[in-house]
Order: sequence, then C-alpha cells, then structure tokens
Amino acid sequence: MQFDQNTHSLDFLEMDNTHKEFVDIYNSLEDTSPASYKNVMVKLFVHTKVHFRIEEENMLEHNYPRKKEHMDEHKKVLAEMEYFIQKADTKMGAMFLKSYYKEKLPDWFNLHLVSMDSDLASYLKNIDA
Repeated sequence: MQFDQNTHSLDFLEMDNTHKEFVDIYNSLEDTSPASYKNVMVKLFVHTKVHFRIEEENMLEHNYPRKKEHMDEHKKVLAEMEYFIQKADTKMGAMFLKSYYKEKLPDWFNLHLVSMDSDLASYLKNIDA
C-alpha cells in the first residue's frame, strides 16, 4: 500500500501524518509468516485506536454533523481488526487474517480516507477558516 499524495492528502497535517504512519506500519511487514501478519496487525490496531480516539474528540468538540456514521465506521473496523487478531493463532484464522490484511484493509483505508476522512477534514478546515 502506498500513500499517494494526490489521492490521500487531505491538506490537514495532523490527519495526513496519521494516515502516513498507518501506511508505514502496514508496509513494515517484512516476513510473511503468520506471526508477522499478526504482529503488524496488532501495531495497526493500537495505532488505529489512538487515531480514531483523536478524530472522535475533534468530531465531538466541533459538533461534526456526521459524527455518528463516522464513529460507527470506526467501531466496525476496530471490531474487525480485533476479531482477526484474536483468531490468528489457528491455521484457518491466520489465513483469514492474511486475506483481510492484503485485500480488505487497503480497500477500506482508501475508501474511508477519500470519503469519511476527507469530509471531516473539510469540515474542520472550514471551522478554522
């Protein structure tokens, strides 16, 4: 997964830096063993929880009108990540984690960033303008 400045930049430094960190952690997978996938997913999970908490504090502080939908999406992806991490110690669970990691997570990241996060960034920039 690559951070594409043209597609992924929201022109909101705090969010852009956090998204770049997510991509860096995602790309830190060097070994394709099941344990490596789980270790990197745990790092992504911890990073994402902090990222979402900060975003949600901004949404609440600035009365973001679409906060419920955005926060529901956060809960959903965190639950997915946690589920795959918990199941990763079995052979089947490790295969599902690898599939989620390689296929679903990058697609979710791209869609969430260009839809929900771009809307939030635009809203927050307009408040400060």
